[in-house]
Amino acid sequence: MPDIIVKPASLKELWKTLPGLPAARRYLAGGTDIVTADNAGVERSECWVDISDLPELAGVEETAAALVIGAGEKISGLERSAAVRRWCPVLVSAIPHFASPSLRNMATLGGNAGNASPCADGVCALVAEGAFVRLELKGKRRRLPLKDLFTGPKRTALRRDELITAFEVPKRRHAGAYLKLGPRSYFGISKAAVAVAAELERGAVKSASVALGSVAPVPLYAAGVSAWLAGRPLSAGTAVEAAARVKAEVSPITDARSEAEYRREMCGVLLERALLSLAR
Repeated sequence: MPDIIVKPASLKELWKTLPGLPAARRYLAGGTDIVTADNAGVERSECWVDISDLPELAGVEETAAALVIGAGEKISGLERSAAVRRWCPVLVSAIPHFASPSLRNMATLGGNAGNASPCADGVCALVAEGAFVRLELKGKRRRLPLKDLFTGPKRTALRRDELITAFEVPKRRHAGAYLKLGPRSYFGISKAAVAVAAELERGAVKSASVALGSVAPVPLYAAGVSAWLAGRPLSAGTAVEAAARVKAEVSPITDARSEAEYRREMCGVLLERALLSLAR
């Protein structure tokens, strides 16, 4: 455990508190990643800043153009949200694969993104949803596509002390699927995962977004196959060709969970299955 744990009541209080905190500090939202790292002996920060109850990070709000999901909302709460079910079919499909029910009561999408793991289920789903991320640092705010937040394994474009405050998902009528291959059907870290969002019209794909997890240094937006799918019939032949194409976009590695070539092949299998599920 760190020497100091602080829990500001608001963002304004946080920004005032920062100058007096140790330089070796980390932020805690749900704690499912940082506490695990601490238990494993690899987390050595002097200070944890607990932002789990900041009101500015809470809530799910609909605007005219987007669904705004607070970065501090628990995954289990999103699972129960009618607005999330209506506008985020890929995320809804991914939530049952997100750790375990008990961890979903603690984990947040903000923490999932800030941890920047290539296998993050919630992040992969939101990338396919075309989400944007809202960031804030000492009152200064900026917004960027979620897919551009990640710069490498466990690395992001976040500036020091900059916080993820919310995610914006554009409101559009679309279908979604999330398929994951892991050591178990549920409760496991993925060997490969595929998220697909598609606007469908008269049996054809009007637009598509494909994202993949655990097969690149970052949660990967597959721009090539996403563009290729647009305007094509949602057929078995299209699914087979998309599966072949997506394998050229990934760059998996061999590690303790799986071999690189197996991961590459499974990306094609999962994408084909996901597209066929949308066709049904």
